[in-house]
Amino acid sequence: MKKITLLVCALSSISISALSHANQHGSADAAHSAKCHDMSQAGFSIAHFDSNKDGSVSLQEYLSGDSANTEKTYKHLDANSDGMLDKQELQEIEAVYKSIHDQYKAKNTSI
Repeated sequence: MKKITLLVCALSSISISALSHANQHGSADAAHSAKCHDMSQAGFSIAHFDSNKDGSVSLQEYLSGDSANTEKTYKHLDANSDGMLDKQELQEIEAVYKSIHDQYKAKNTSI
């Protein structure tokens, strides 16, 4: 439970910038609203960083995947501290990203 709480905290802090780029709820522009709507079908996984397609994301793959990624964040995401983001951790990360997006969307689209 402690690891999941730590994971949620870490992902919450790093996802704000990702959501600000991917999510345009605050804009009055209709095109931005459509972008958010399209995200309902989007994947929130970071598995695309797995460049060698072995099912896990290494630190090097993570750092190479996005210039905003840091070793400190990676260590927080690596809940079992084995030096790899395995399938279970990737699923947890995806669930947290989706939850954050859904909460943000509900907050900013309610009338």
